[in-house]
Amino acid sequence: MSATGWNRFGARGVDPQQAQAIREVLIGTPGVQTVGEVIVHRVEKAGVLVTATLGFGPSTPNADVVAVLREVKRGIRAAMPEASAIVLEPEVAAPRDDADPPTDTIVIRGAD
Repeated sequence: MSATGWNRFGARGVDPQQAQAIREVLIGTPGVQTVGEVIVHRVEKAGVLVTATLGFGPSTPNADVVAVLREVKRGIRAAMPEASAIVLEPEVAAPRDDADPPTDTIVIRGAD
């Protein structure tokens, strides 16, 4: 635990194993392409706040994104029943197989 109270799982005031279990739910949910920042924070007398940024493919229909977010919330509540607030931010993710393109495919347009 750091001086600020946050541990390496982005958790404050909660068991790091529970925070890791939440990250595993996010990574393991079908339809979630990438998982960005995850924060798990115990809110005094109010339970636990979970926030996460989840990446979806650019052609994923909105209805599918909504269904996946619903499934992610179910998984989080199963892993941490005391989660009183869950905030999920969907974003468009780059395809996983394009994570390391060869440098000759990167084009930078000059100002000339």
